[in-house]
Amino acid sequence: MSLVPPSARSGARGGLAPIARWLHGLGVSANAVTFAGLLTTVAGAALLADALPGVALVVLLLGTLADTLDGQVAKAAGGGTKLGAFLDSTLDRLSDAALAGAAVVYGAYHNDEVLFWSALIALVGGSLVPYIRAKAESLGLGASVGLAPREARLALYVLGVAAWAVTANSSFFAAAVVVVALLSIITVVQRLAHVAGALRDT
Repeated sequence: MSLVPPSARSGARGGLAPIARWLHGLGVSANAVTFAGLLTTVAGAALLADALPGVALVVLLLGTLADTLDGQVAKAAGGGTKLGAFLDSTLDRLSDAALAGAAVVYGAYHNDEVLFWSALIALVGGSLVPYIRAKAESLGLGASVGLAPREARLALYVLGVAAWAVTANSSFFAAAVVVVALLSIITVVQRLAHVAGALRDT
């Protein structure tokens, strides 16, 4: 079970297909879009840490768009490469860390202990969720189970930033990070249980 249904994910990607084909026609590679997404997300995270949620929201939305678009550009080019898949997965981890790190920095500088510790938990949990899946797949197992895959966690971050930007109250962002932290822990436990069950008799 996931907070983001597969149909929603595939629908979002399908909706970006025309843009992806246009970018491919301009000669833009999927790897270039991947790097652009990372740089944009890091810039948005820096703005977030600097307590500029309105500008950060716009930049993060662009970064999220690029993060979804790179796969569609690869598809428009006839299929992705192993290098592209490696870069996409690796740079996704950096983007996730940048977002959680921005929340840690803001929490530390503004003495928001709830945000600080929740962001640290989200940072660790956000790295463990994909690691468990990658390790399981290296053992020949699937481990994409869990309540909060990456898309769900990103959506919660963005919603929290949007609420902060609209209300000028960072408590809404802190609440979103708390939810991300809790869901990350639950997803880690779900994936651990899934893999442990599959490997019990091996």
